[in-house]
Amino acid sequence: MQKSKTRSIINYLNTTVLAVIMLFVIVALITTSYFSFKFSSTNLTNLFKSVNSTEFYVDMMHSENHLFPKSEGRDSSLSNIFLHLTTNIRFDDIRTLLGRELPALTYFHTEIAVAEEGTTLANLPFESIPSQDMLENPLKVDEEKAKQEENSQTQPPPSEEHKNPVTEPNNKTVFIYNSHNLEAYRPLLENTTNNENVVSSDERANVVGVSSKLTNLLQQEGLGVEFSKANINQILLDKKWNYYSAYKASKEVVEAAVSKNNSLKYLIDIHRDAAGKQITTASINGKNYAKLYLVVGKGNTNYEKNLAFSIRLHDELKKNYPGISRGVFLKGYDEGDGVYNQNFSDRAILLEVGGVDNTNDEITRSIEAFAEIFSKLYWEENNATQQ
Repeated sequence: MQKSKTRSIINYLNTTVLAVIMLFVIVALITTSYFSFKFSSTNLTNLFKSVNSTEFYVDMMHSENHLFPKSEGRDSSLSNIFLHLTTNIRFDDIRTLLGRELPALTYFHTEIAVAEEGTTLANLPFESIPSQDMLENPLKVDEEKAKQEENSQTQPPPSEEHKNPVTEPNNKTVFIYNSHNLEAYRPLLENTTNNENVVSSDERANVVGVSSKLTNLLQQEGLGVEFSKANINQILLDKKWNYYSAYKASKEVVEAAVSKNNSLKYLIDIHRDAAGKQITTASINGKNYAKLYLVVGKGNTNYEKNLAFSIRLHDELKKNYPGISRGVFLKGYDEGDGVYNQNFSDRAILLEVGGVDNTNDEITRSIEAFAEIFSKLYWEENNATQQ
């Protein structure tokens, strides 16, 4: 009688534990897969991209008949795949275990679409957020440093000796802007000793000046360029929006531009990375260049085409200027904005130019290299038809 009662209690406990486990599985299925999952080709590709179909098939055959050799790849068992589908956890990737428990770890969820030598999870691109005080009181240019730089450039660089005249084609197809328009470079600024994330409204030291250079260079190649100097930071301050709303503010700028001119197909948002000089500088033929990289947002319908275009840019940069590109990176909603206004076109890119410590000469060389490669691809896509 006592044994029967003990067995009943054990059975009850087992049933309860199994029921709780099944409840968690069902909830996971409902919230993360069937009802919330959109069965688009992109989502399915992203979901199963980690599964090697050949290895999976070989492992399935091995499980049924052990005479078949087991694959040499990582374990592709159904249980692991089911766990990943229902909980988004993979035992071979610690980021999936701790990403939501340690918010800072979400920065390392950025996906590397194309990596160059030296690019690892330890030095992934990330956005550093300036303090509200810095946004309200951006740093000023040190006039003495600026004068010294100006005096050191008594001779024009070789690339400027035979410039084409700047043209203004009627048909403008390229739109350049800056979602983080105060992102700046340290060398020309004052009071930067204790400021890791420098911002400035002076175009001589920030990304707006870089965009201005790119605009002129592309115009020299015959491209029709519309350059917006919209002060996104001031929009944020006026509307009392936080820094994370920068893309919400720049979206209004981009939307207005493409609504007014539907020929604007190539959208370029220029930024500056927060990393130090060791990571963001390349030596090419004895000269230093500010490294470039491209970011593609996965949260829009143009994701695949934008990615393909960014990879083409990277490949050409790598071919002509080995080491200048850090690669192409993918970001979803967990790692940033997720869209980056790339929903307006399938030729929309986010370009990061150098880091906080790169000099004006390094930045100029890199933006000239990018303009050369971008113009080449542009005319290839547009059948080399001058506007």
